[in-house]
Amino acid sequence: MTRRHLVLAGVGHAQLDLLALLVRQPMHGWTVSLVTPQPAFHYSGMLPAIVAGAVGPDAAQIPVTAIARAAGMHVLDDAVTALDAAAHTITLRSGAALSFDLLSLDVGSGVAHTNVPGVVEHAFAMRPFSAALALVAALDRALASAPRGSEVPAVVVGGGAAGIEIACAMRARIHAAQRLPRVTIVDATARDGLPLAGFAPASRRLAHRALVSRGIALVAGAVTAVRADAVLTDSIAHAELPSVATAWVAGPAAHPWLARSGLACDARGYPLAAATLALNAEATILGGGDCITLRDAIETPKAGVFAVRMAPVLANNVRALALGERELTQYVPQASFLALLSLGDGAALLRWRGLTLESRWAQRLKTRIDERYLRRYRALPV
Repeated sequence: MTRRHLVLAGVGHAQLDLLALLVRQPMHGWTVSLVTPQPAFHYSGMLPAIVAGAVGPDAAQIPVTAIARAAGMHVLDDAVTALDAAAHTITLRSGAALSFDLLSLDVGSGVAHTNVPGVVEHAFAMRPFSAALALVAALDRALASAPRGSEVPAVVVGGGAAGIEIACAMRARIHAAQRLPRVTIVDATARDGLPLAGFAPASRRLAHRALVSRGIALVAGAVTAVRADAVLTDSIAHAELPSVATAWVAGPAAHPWLARSGLACDARGYPLAAATLALNAEATILGGGDCITLRDAIETPKAGVFAVRMAPVLANNVRALALGERELTQYVPQASFLALLSLGDGAALLRWRGLTLESRWAQRLKTRIDERYLRRYRALPV
């Protein structure tokens, strides 16, 4: 009997439950391959603590390839560069082609606005995780060469939740090194002087106060170029901002190969997913996380809190299809979610429905949630 082939492309927040399910309940008659360029999954919720220096990089790590190998899966240290949905094949960065009967995509997103001069050469994206670690290394080099007590300037491009967390974390790292932080957030959507576009006014005002109290400036403007030592903007008052380390947190962009895959995509190039997370009519390709757009909820943010809720639906439906079942679970995006933004100094911003506050217990709550999430998957056999 010919074995059928299930391919897991990428391991993000949405794919972890499927990996865990396949470890605990192997599927007879199926060969399972995992394609990922990273040997470990790094939980994005821990990134601010890593940048701040509160924990090391290993604190966010789940050894996904070791888990997959221990479960008898075929692991390819590679990345997808093309998908032919009609032919049921993917092409890998190594040049290899891989056929599949069932494909589950969780390949994340690329980085938006990399056409701005100097971004690729001089700015550090927060994805993949190795790029975020490169930002930390660059900041540490600058701190090592700066005299104690001297001013150290840094810029974060993007004033969303991730941008605020990274700015506060960089400030904390500079402060811990006994230098004077001069951190600036540049945000093209902050024309009203407030960060967190899309959040409720109360949350935006509280976030602004938190930044001001920590000496973090907010510049409303678009970046026109990035140099090794500065960020240039279209703001007349802040046309040139010195920066020894520039974090690029300007939002996601779809991988270009997705738009060429034959899958129906939105205007930005993200495949359109049904509520079952199927990406084609035959339901032989499914996807989750921020590499897809929900056909019936296109405004759903590409954020980890939604990917985590997609994970059990993706796992259930991939397994059901592999076993020949047609009754699939539907994912309905949550109407509201708990937002916890680390401020780098032991406090966090909390937003839950109508409640918005800043406190240290909010950071302790975030830490407990993050640690509990990591323990779920670290308990898998290696």
